[in-house]
Amino acid sequence: MAIVAAGLLPLALAWAVAGAMLVVVDIREHRLPDAIVLRMYPVVLAGLVLAGALTGSWQWPGAVLGAALWTGAIGGVWALTRGRGMGFGDVKLAPALGASLGWLGADAAMLGLVAAWTLGGCWALALLLARRVRRRDAIAFGPFLILGFWLALALAAPAPWPAGGAVVA
Repeated sequence: MAIVAAGLLPLALAWAVAGAMLVVVDIREHRLPDAIVLRMYPVVLAGLVLAGALTGSWQWPGAVLGAALWTGAIGGVWALTRGRGMGFGDVKLAPALGASLGWLGADAAMLGLVAAWTLGGCWALALLLARRVRRRDAIAFGPFLILGFWLALALAAPAPWPAGGAVVA
């Protein structure tokens, strides 16, 4: 698996815990608490250092590119809409998720971002069509950022078995 091969398993486990908490809070309260988001910054840094130490492969350019890509996209929407189209919690979460995916490559970072926008957009459209929300209503986007992250992480990771389907111990 690419996650294991890239040494990212400890970081993925940290994201599983933090991501679950962030999803629950954002759905309930429409906020991403700094107490969780900002604490993930040093966790991501340590996780990437550990990944590099475990594998001997240091993917800092990809991590920086992923962080910049995610921050530019999410922060750009926040700036262009003056905070009405995106919450600042999403902006603060973006670089940590982007750096984590960027370690696997620019393709993984881009896939996660596109998946988040696509899933969030489809959800918003479904809510609009069902008349559950109006056009100006806020929809929690943090869960889609995290879902896009996990989708990209899963798709960036090849299956842990050979092509023939036999599991090798």
